[in-house]
Amino acid sequence: MRRGNGELFYKHAFFNGVAFKEAVLDYVLKTGRNLKQYRYDKAKIGYKCVGVNDEDGSKCEWKVYASILSNDRVWKINKFVDKHSCIPNGECEMLTVPHIARLFVDKIRDDLEYFMPRKIEEIVMRDWKISITRPQCQAARKTARKWIEREYDEQFHRLRDYAAEIMASNPNSHVEGECITDDEGKDMFNRFYVCFDNIRRTWMATCRPIIGIDGCFLKNKIKGQLLVALGRDANNGIYPIAWGVVKGLIKVVSEELPKIEHQMCVQHIFGNLKNVHGNKSRLKPLLWDLAWSYNETEYMRHLERIFAYDSRVYSDVMRTNPKSWCRAFHKVGNYCIDVDNNPTESFNSSINKARVRGNKTTGHGISTPYVVMFLADEQKLASTAKVSTSTNGTFEVKVSGDSHRVCLKKMTCTCQKWQICGIPCEHAYGLIIHKTLKAEDYVCQWFRTAIWRRNYEEGLIP
Repeated sequence: MRRGNGELFYKHAFFNGVAFKEAVLDYVLKTGRNLKQYRYDKAKIGYKCVGVNDEDGSKCEWKVYASILSNDRVWKINKFVDKHSCIPNGECEMLTVPHIARLFVDKIRDDLEYFMPRKIEEIVMRDWKISITRPQCQAARKTARKWIEREYDEQFHRLRDYAAEIMASNPNSHVEGECITDDEGKDMFNRFYVCFDNIRRTWMATCRPIIGIDGCFLKNKIKGQLLVALGRDANNGIYPIAWGVVKGLIKVVSEELPKIEHQMCVQHIFGNLKNVHGNKSRLKPLLWDLAWSYNETEYMRHLERIFAYDSRVYSDVMRTNPKSWCRAFHKVGNYCIDVDNNPTESFNSSINKARVRGNKTTGHGISTPYVVMFLADEQKLASTAKVSTSTNGTFEVKVSGDSHRVCLKKMTCTCQKWQICGIPCEHAYGLIIHKTLKAEDYVCQWFRTAIWRRNYEEGLIP
């Protein structure tokens, strides 16, 4: 919650009585004075300082009083004695449980586990030099949680209205909300799905034909799972396509899309294997080397290394069908080198924490920053390439003792890395350098700056 500046003055106007009370609370937080409400009815509210002068024991004179007249539209401070004769001592009768709950409700909503009673007590003392008790903090946290739960109930009751507003402001979008009836005959949230038309059309026109799908469990009152489908923009950043909240994840990809290529996440494969072979220190690097293989020769070489390391590990790896998570067997044309689902999981994590970060299309030149970084890495080996002419318009390129045939016209290399990545491999780049050409001219269209701009030309209408 954003607080005010803590300033009060005679004839200070407020929209309503609540706004006046919040302004007085801001004054307390700014000054640390011990205020107490002494008058409150529908048209009058007053506060006074209950501090005592340490020298003579006299009561403090500070007082503020606001009211609203029958012929007026706003509340105004009509009496203000802005003079303190006491010294702040860290006590404040005004800072009650509801006030503390209001101060921390937004923070508790964002991070319930962090803002425990002890943390709330420490923050109030640190930031405002006011002492509150641990039971007050416990009660305030409980009150804030009740408010948050009530917000969930109220918001989910408005899901149909929200869906209707999306359709009205973003025509042709796809929105579905579904409720189920409980034993008392009341509607209860079941699932919700949204795919904005602008996003769908832009993804189909400007993004590579690949989708990452994952789910994460929600930790608030509604439980269930957040599902998200993500594409990739021209800078290889995540591009949300559609998302939904459901009570369970139904495995329907193979039923709905039987002809689609389904790649497994090597991170999940590793997690399962680690449960069985947790003491094998070389398991992770050997598994990733296998997943990162760009061609069948590399794939077989890394499989042999796993077998030589541990035959039981090898047997369990083969049971996972490694061709389903190895680059060498990815469908050519998707131009995505990922072998795990980390980008999707990163998106889920950011949504869980209610943090939204946009992509910035600040690239210069023909290619995006992702391509520039990719080529910078390739250049180290490409600069050492030895090139010789081969047949049918191809060239033999040797890098680190490994030879492959490259065809610039077809944008292919027998190592397959270029076809899989969409960006020249070290062999192709070596040939490009040899011919004094520009590597950016041999990057597939999906990574061009112009495409990146088109990724974000159309925004959502609020």
